[in-house]
Amino acid sequence: MAILAAAFCTWALLTLPIQGAVILVVASVLGWSGWIAFSYTRPVKSRKVIAVYLCAVGFQLIHMAEEYTGGFPHEIVELFDSPRDWPEKEFLLVFVFGFGALYFFAGAGALYRIRVANFFLWWYALGAGPLLNGIAHFVFPILKGGYFPGLYTAGGHFIMSGLLIYLLIKENRVLKAEEQQQVQSLVR
Repeated sequence: MAILAAAFCTWALLTLPIQGAVILVVASVLGWSGWIAFSYTRPVKSRKVIAVYLCAVGFQLIHMAEEYTGGFPHEIVELFDSPRDWPEKEFLLVFVFGFGALYFFAGAGALYRIRVANFFLWWYALGAGPLLNGIAHFVFPILKGGYFPGLYTAGGHFIMSGLLIYLLIKENRVLKAEEQQQVQSLVR
């Protein structure tokens, strides 16, 4: 997973406007940290966590629709005077359809407690989805001095992200307590 994350970060830094790429790189580091700290050894078991994650992903698609209709790729390039263009077709193919599918596949994988799927739950929760992305969508309008595509749905991102992070951490505590009870019952 580390090799895939590093390859993705390299691709983002070499091809995307640098500000967007930095958000994705930070998202990868945060996602990795959350995954290793909480879900690598104890993959998510609760359907409640997965259901909230999938609802958050559905909300992400609504957010991406706002970004697309507002011309987000063009606006971010213009806001930061980026030398790299960001074609709308690339935005749709990679970020809406590509990542949209990946997020749903991760949800399906999480149902079967596949460890790598849990990386994407954390990557989404802490960075590429609501939290880091949401923060950016409140900063961009300040920098621009007016509306920036994604602003209207950014608040929903914070709510979904906070709930998902809370449930992921709570899930880890529950699974850890179950493990400790099993060990204690074996010792007796």
